[in-house]
Amino acid sequence: MDYSYIPLTDPEKEQAGLLARQLHISPVIAEILYRRGVSSLEALREYLYPQLASLPDPFTMLGMKEAVTRVVEARLSGHPLYIHGDYDVDGISSTALLQAFFTEAGIQSFYYIPKRTEEQYGLSEHSLGKLLHKVSASLRPVLITVDCGISSFAEVLFARERFGCDVIITDHHLPAPELPEALAIINPKQPGCTFPFQHLAGVGVAFFFILALRRALVEASIFSKQTMPNLKNYLDLVALGTIADVVPLIDVNRTLVRAGLEVLATRKRTGVSALAESGNVMTAAITAEDVAFRLAPRINACGRLGQPELGVQLLLAQDRRQARELAAELENLNTQRKALENDIMPEIAAACADQAEQGRAALAVYNADCHPGILGILASRMAEQFNRPVILFTDDHMGSEGQVLKGSGRSVAEVNLHEALAQCQDALEQFGGHPMAAGLTIHLNQLEEFARLFHESVRQQMAMPRNQQAQMLVDYHLKAEHLLHHNFFQAVQLMEPCGEGNPEPVFLMQAEPLRQVRTVGNDEHVVFQIRIQGRTLPGVGFNLAQQYSDFSGNESALVFKLRQRYVNGREHTQMQVIEFLPD
Repeated sequence: MDYSYIPLTDPEKEQAGLLARQLHISPVIAEILYRRGVSSLEALREYLYPQLASLPDPFTMLGMKEAVTRVVEARLSGHPLYIHGDYDVDGISSTALLQAFFTEAGIQSFYYIPKRTEEQYGLSEHSLGKLLHKVSASLRPVLITVDCGISSFAEVLFARERFGCDVIITDHHLPAPELPEALAIINPKQPGCTFPFQHLAGVGVAFFFILALRRALVEASIFSKQTMPNLKNYLDLVALGTIADVVPLIDVNRTLVRAGLEVLATRKRTGVSALAESGNVMTAAITAEDVAFRLAPRINACGRLGQPELGVQLLLAQDRRQARELAAELENLNTQRKALENDIMPEIAAACADQAEQGRAALAVYNADCHPGILGILASRMAEQFNRPVILFTDDHMGSEGQVLKGSGRSVAEVNLHEALAQCQDALEQFGGHPMAAGLTIHLNQLEEFARLFHESVRQQMAMPRNQQAQMLVDYHLKAEHLLHHNFFQAVQLMEPCGEGNPEPVFLMQAEPLRQVRTVGNDEHVVFQIRIQGRTLPGVGFNLAQQYSDFSGNESALVFKLRQRYVNGREHTQMQVIEFLPD
């Protein structure tokens, strides 16, 4: 990895310092954000202190008025609503969000999420039958999709004709040029939508839906302004789904997630409290990193292994004992998921390495023994390892055994995966997703042709030659004494939530002597302490034990991030080294 640090010019540094003084923040943070383009007082204030009051009007979203009007009508007539979700964290949290809000609003509702191991992604005749089998078409049932539906042309028609449904689609995936014939479609990416932000997760779209619906319920005198639900209480669910779906944590998403993390930290939702306990999230604050690496994988595990309803039940749980039992079930499923990954990983990695050695710009690997629930996470690991888009396939058990393949893909920063797949449509049955992630199905006899088209499409997109070394921008060349300031970590925390589009700050510091160095985790990781002017700071380098051994005593600098950790009942700041740089 090539680490690049571009210092500010003197005038830029002076301007950043002025901004720091005006807002009473650390000049280090002001310089980092200035370098990232947050270079005015208004932009910096909005970044550091996002306000829920500044969220866009939900009724600027195309289809919102029609959708809300129909739901209010259902509420007044006493008819139930039917929610169809998806089996990832975004879909599970979206489903829980609507179910919880409808319950608080006095609206009877039912939900269904398809099982990844038995049913296809999104709507299907099978999943609709499961959800709507007791419904009378004469009642004009209202079907609401969350995190799915934008590509379900035949299924929407089936719901209308078979069950008499008025269909409301809430989704955030990229739409095709034509849209399903639904009563209303709420998706900021659809043509003609004037909502000012396109990058919401599915749960973000669902949140704006209930935001609009609450206003309409007040106008219909079902609520007063004193009795209407406090929607901030739902933002913990929005934070879970938004972070897990790896959408950019900027603008509206940053506002939603920042507030959502505050709600998560209260642990007032019984299921979240149990999940945090199960995931060993013991710090007072819950960060985006905690959600991404501790909470979300446990929720995802139930969807990956075909039991997504457990995730919804956990997020809706009111009883503490039940929540702990459900969290324990998710923990067990997550352990099973890890075992499945570990069993198949070497075989998948070897197949990817073989294609990479052949010079493929993008990798397409089929393995009949791979569990369909772990395709996405394995594709993500392979994309990171080989620094190119990867799609992994296994047999689609909903299709003809061994003839239809289900695939899941993950990309890298410089490649829009959705656009790449759009260039391969001649070899695909169906596909959908985002620039960074997608799902698809193909026939086995089209696999080689797809792999060829995929390689060509990605090769044309690639802005950087494959043999050029990847770069990581360093945010700040830090002096050791900065780490002594008792509030420096709190200053860094102002940049939360960090994630896609707003990465954690990366620091470069001249190497200090490492003390009490030892290896842990089968000698793969290295832990140490740094002593600065009589104070000690602990550090860790994951998967860096060998590198440290090679450079021991000859490091010129450390590239690292700062993390808050909970050890022996106390919180402390920890240096997480990304790389030891040699002399």
